[in-house]
Amino acid sequence: MKHLRFLDNPAPKQNTEQQNFSLAFLHQMINSISDPIFVKDCQHRWVLINDSYCDFVGHSREELIGKSDDDFFPQAEADVFRQKDELVFTANITNENQELFSDAEGIIHLISTKKSCFEDETGNKFLVGSIRDIILQNEAAKVLGVTGRVTDLTKLVQKSEALQESLEESDRQAKLDLQRANALLEAQQEAALDGILIIDENRTIVSFNQKFSQLWQIPAAVFQTRDDRQLLGWVLDQLINPDEFLAKVEYLYQHPEESSRDEIFLKSGKIFDRYSAPVRKQQGACSETSPSGDYYGRIWYFRDITEYKQAEAELRASQQRLTLLVEQTPLAIIEWNTNIEVQTWNRAAERIFGYTKEEMLENPFEIIIPEKARKHVNEIVTALLTQQGGNLSINENVTKDGRTIVCEWYNNPLVAPDGQVIGVASMGSDITERKRSEEEQQKFVALIENSSDFIAIASMETEIIYVNPAGLKMVGLTSLEAAKTKSMIDFHSPEAFAKFQQQIIPLMSQHGFWQGEFCYRHFQTGIEIPTDCNLFIVKHPETGEPFCQVAVVRDITERKQAKEALLKSEAQLRQQAQDLKETLRELQRTQTHLIQSEKMSSLGQLVAGVAHEINNPVNFIYGNLSPAKEYTQDLLALLQLYQSHYPKPVPEIKDFAELIELDFLKSDLPQILNSMNVGADRIREIVLSLRTFSRLDEAEMKAVDIHEGIDSTLMILQSRLKGNDQRPTIEIIKEYGKLPLVECYAGQLNQVFMNILSNAIDALEEGVGSGEWGVGSGDERDEGDEEDVALASCRVGDEGDKGNNQCPISTIRICTQLQKPNQVIIRIADNGLGIPEDTKKQLFNPFFTTKPIGKGTGMGLAISYQIIAERHGGSLECISQPGQGAEFVINIPLIQNTST
Repeated sequence: MKHLRFLDNPAPKQNTEQQNFSLAFLHQMINSISDPIFVKDCQHRWVLINDSYCDFVGHSREELIGKSDDDFFPQAEADVFRQKDELVFTANITNENQELFSDAEGIIHLISTKKSCFEDETGNKFLVGSIRDIILQNEAAKVLGVTGRVTDLTKLVQKSEALQESLEESDRQAKLDLQRANALLEAQQEAALDGILIIDENRTIVSFNQKFSQLWQIPAAVFQTRDDRQLLGWVLDQLINPDEFLAKVEYLYQHPEESSRDEIFLKSGKIFDRYSAPVRKQQGACSETSPSGDYYGRIWYFRDITEYKQAEAELRASQQRLTLLVEQTPLAIIEWNTNIEVQTWNRAAERIFGYTKEEMLENPFEIIIPEKARKHVNEIVTALLTQQGGNLSINENVTKDGRTIVCEWYNNPLVAPDGQVIGVASMGSDITERKRSEEEQQKFVALIENSSDFIAIASMETEIIYVNPAGLKMVGLTSLEAAKTKSMIDFHSPEAFAKFQQQIIPLMSQHGFWQGEFCYRHFQTGIEIPTDCNLFIVKHPETGEPFCQVAVVRDITERKQAKEALLKSEAQLRQQAQDLKETLRELQRTQTHLIQSEKMSSLGQLVAGVAHEINNPVNFIYGNLSPAKEYTQDLLALLQLYQSHYPKPVPEIKDFAELIELDFLKSDLPQILNSMNVGADRIREIVLSLRTFSRLDEAEMKAVDIHEGIDSTLMILQSRLKGNDQRPTIEIIKEYGKLPLVECYAGQLNQVFMNILSNAIDALEEGVGSGEWGVGSGDERDEGDEEDVALASCRVGDEGDKGNNQCPISTIRICTQLQKPNQVIIRIADNGLGIPEDTKKQLFNPFFTTKPIGKGTGMGLAISYQIIAERHGGSLECISQPGQGAEFVINIPLIQNTST
């Protein structure tokens, strides 16, 4: 028999040729294993090693046999190996570990070892181990050729023959050696990390290890048949391409001289590395055989490389992602060697500098360095190549088209394992615009630093970020660092900060800003400083989220002192004039009227000025819109002609047309011009309303259109008429009669309209009544009176309205009418909650108001009454009942009597 079952044969006699043949087969099996294999005796000395182990440790078999780890490895490593080996001997266990290992060249490897213990018939213990280099796992695929070496066992037999020992003793020793070799082979197979299958020349299963059975999940019954073909049938069922697998197997059996390595794919998704080599007699065997007689079978190795393949695929994917990252990043990535020659030039570098990759590779990068910056850049290059800095730099660069730009560079030296710099990887970005922005910011900072107002910035969590020098001086702080130790609460008294939290913060959150008077505290004296304060929230331009608060504050102490002195003086005057109450009251009314008139005059001047300033640019815009529209149409027509006569433009024009979305632009541009035209019309209407309301050029008695004054007042109040999340929209119903021009003081009459309409809006914001308007119904007048019949059409409520308003809408109704022979009546009515009788009696008294403190002066209706009654010789009355709205009726002459 010529296979390993011979080693288990208990026959007492075997010829020498058979013994040598079996030993050769054993050593051939061990040397054909790609992993390093070793066997140690209980004194930790090597007694058997394969070729892979010799190559791995870097020493020959003659150097290693009979020696131990202490003779070749650092003492620390040798102690670890001995300790773990002793554990295997004493506990008789299989031990798997990852260990650090130094080869003959001093290179440290991370290895995976598997060690097992076995005992021969005489009680001698041996340790069988296998090694796999984890770090150099990708080199495990190299096929180790089968070499013919004379084994130590053969040397032992030759030595025995030389000493002419007895044949019986030789046979017995050979038997023991063969048994030991058989045990060594079995132990080695089980210690191997690969699945191993040995088939003899008759296609009979000679041996296999448990790893092979586990990999292929083959039941024991298949192995018991010893039939390679049954085993093949079980394996083929698990393969994706069984025909190719079978063809390869048959080919190798038909060509026993060939070795093979390939990868096979299973239906389960696993991938096995398959290696097969013939088993032949070693060179130098004592008996001669024919060429066909030295083939003893074939050994197969199978290794599950699924995880390795997955890791390899992930590595390739990672490399692809890295390549994409380099190519798609907005940063210019440039790799250059020690000769300053470009090795890598990505798309961003092409975009920023204008040079293509082909133009820059293997060329010095100095082409993008302007002459005046080269000395600075050379210093950076020297520092990088000597690893002495230069990792971050900002310098000027020049583009292919000659533009000078400013770039920020992050440089990283590429250092080889021997510590030598072999190149530099540089990442750069164009920060030209950022530098310009920084310069503008510096100018802005200079303005803030030199401002005479208090300017401070705080976070949304009220932490102080910045206070300018004028602000530090105003509150008595010595430095910005001292200010940063404070919180916003420290800048105010407890009472003032409570007001800030309760009143100002909600308004800032709602509107984004707040303006008004507020007090700050002086840190040295504790005195409160009155200020004119502007607070606003700064929001992030992209996310819209608030990120800081800004305060611009002006000290108004002197102004407040002057005002207090004025108030004190007025109080003294009032005390001295107690005996002239009626005269003083008249004086107060007159004074109030003058103040209000002055305010209205100032307001009129302001409104007229604003209207004038707006009107000029609007006229400029409006006047240019028409030719702009014509030019646009001409350009679009020209473009259409080009497209019709040149339907196939060059790629650059076609790409640019797609980039700017030309079709959308052609359709949207006329719409934009139309929208601008509508906006300009709207602004002109607003300007006209402002000028009409101000009546700056009509301060004297003059015939005017009353309806224009009402409409301009409504235009100014438009923002209060629109609804929001706190109040509904107020509907305006106009019932204008046919009126001729009316002689009046137009500006003062507009003030009356403003006061009455503002009060109506205030009333509607408090709530809506039952919807029955015009409480002055027909029963207040004689039914036969022609005047009352005419006015009945102007009533702002009837049963029809009431029936159609189950939930009344906030509404103001304005009715004008000419009453013969010389009277004009204007009625302004709302459907609010109405006015109680006791309140109505005091409506036109100076300083009387029902509004909260700070919301009303009590002078609006009093002044309105004076304007109508005294300036125009007319009348102003209020008709109202609780829950039924209120109606104000203005009656003035159509033509004033100038004789009185």
